[in-house]
Amino acid sequence: MNRLLIVDDEALVLSALRRALRQRWGDALAVVTEMDPVQALERARHETFDVVISDLRMPEVDGVAFLSLMSAVQPDSVRIMLTGSAEFESAQRAIQDAGVFRYLTKPWDETELIAHVSAALAQAEARREA
Repeated sequence: MNRLLIVDDEALVLSALRRALRQRWGDALAVVTEMDPVQALERARHETFDVVISDLRMPEVDGVAFLSLMSAVQPDSVRIMLTGSAEFESAQRAIQDAGVFRYLTKPWDETELIAHVSAALAQAEARREA
């Protein structure tokens, strides 16, 4: 079973993402949510995630820093940045500093979300087989 971690400081966002992913994958995808990036990192030290979705702007640790740390803890995880900011500089920083696979803006289009997560899951599977 694939495992996906979502980190966002907004409960409504987490709920909406969980609902959309559950509609598409049902029980075939384990979706874990965390509102605190520090707690998410601690969890990642004990649990493996194939895909990690993170908000950009969060208290304590921003999404780029979180995903950079996440890549050190779980280098094979595939990372997606989800943000309300469509700034080129943010996307460039996320790709360069955190190895982000995809960059998705809020509010997201559900079809686009599913396409990004599908591509990330395929990438995770390819990494496992390599």
